Amino acid sequence: MNPTTRPAPAVNGEMLDRVQRLRLDTQLGGAKAGGGGGVTWLPWVLCLVLALSWGGVAIRTYRNAPASADGEPAPTPSAAKPTTSAAPTAPEPTAGAIELEVKGYLVPAQQIAVSPIEVQGRIIELNVVEGKLFQKGEVLAKIDDSLFKESAAEADAALASARQRLAAAQQRWNALLPKSVRAVEITQTEAELEEAEAAKVRATDDLKRLQTIGASAAARELIQATAEARTSNARVERLKATLQLLKEGPREEQKAAAKADVAAAEAEVTAAEARSRQANWRLGNCVIRAPITGTALTKKSELGNLVNPLAFSSTNGGSSGSVCDIANLADLEADLDIAERDIAKLKVGQPCRVRSDAYPGKTYDGRLDRIMPIANRANSTVKVRVKVTLPEGEIPGTFLKPDMGAVVSFLPMK
Repeated sequence: MNPTTRPAPAVNGEMLDRVQRLRLDTQLGGAKAGGGGGVTWLPWVLCLVLALSWGGVAIRTYRNAPASADGEPAPTPSAAKPTTSAAPTAPEPTAGAIELEVKGYLVPAQQIAVSPIEVQGRIIELNVVEGKLFQKGEVLAKIDDSLFKESAAEADAALASARQRLAAAQQRWNALLPKSVRAVEITQTEAELEEAEAAKVRATDDLKRLQTIGASAAARELIQATAEARTSNARVERLKATLQLLKEGPREEQKAAAKADVAAAEAEVTAAEARSRQANWRLGNCVIRAPITGTALTKKSELGNLVNPLAFSSTNGGSSGSVCDIANLADLEADLDIAERDIAKLKVGQPCRVRSDAYPGKTYDGRLDRIMPIANRANSTVKVRVKVTLPEGEIPGTFLKPDMGAVVSFLPMK
């Protein structure tokens, strides 16, 4: 042994022995067995697990990174920025350009269920076609008016009779008025009075003459002269009274009675006129006309159906309450439910843009017309109505139709 070479300490030998025992291939049966070589596959498995773990961490980091406006992850501070200028991109929308966007449904501002008024009967003519535009007053349907014609004729005859009775009562009243006395009647009565007075004077003179004669006058002649004098005097008094009545008119009681007859006849005529108007009005209602200029939405009756305005159901044993529904499709509104937390963002008159689900490429101008005065506590919303403005030249009902879905974008107030 070389004297300069010293043996390693025992403690180092013990450590070497421990390291040899801790070798992976020894611990896991990787030692040579039967003189053959072992396979060391465990380190490779550990490396694979470690790589997968780091890959998962990288994916989670990428997903949680803040996104930029175009949806790409924001670059890290250490990422190199390109020095060359990028291609120009579209400008981003201005913040606050849309105050609120809500989905709703289109409804006509005025929709009417057309039915006969105060009459019922079988339809004998029907012109209703769904989607057809009718002008105000245009005939939609006719119902059988035979019964109503008879009622109108009866009411007209009763009115004519009442007018005749009124004319007779007025004649009786006029006959009692002083102005109804003709001047010739007064003149004739005055002449008769003068004649009677002359006869009275003659009779009175004859009576005085016979009374002067006394006993020589015959008793018969005296009695006759006395009677003639009395008759002449009575005739004069009667003619005076007649002349007075002609000049003053009849008693107030007679006038009152005649006036009451005239008032009763006038009231009867008024009632007869009302019955006649009502009967003819019902006769006219047998022709059902369009109440507004609008489009027929639904047809609820057919030719031959019995229509009854008191029927509450659309069909009831062959009877219907209305003929059709008509609406002005040029005056459409969007019916929206706005959450209570958003209602403060809206004001009446606020401009809007309206897009229908059926034609998303067509945009219509709108205006917030009204905010309903009551909320719905069941879903915490408030109903609003937005007026939709059709562009000039667009035929109403071509694109926008009632009950279509629509999206309304509320714009800032100008």
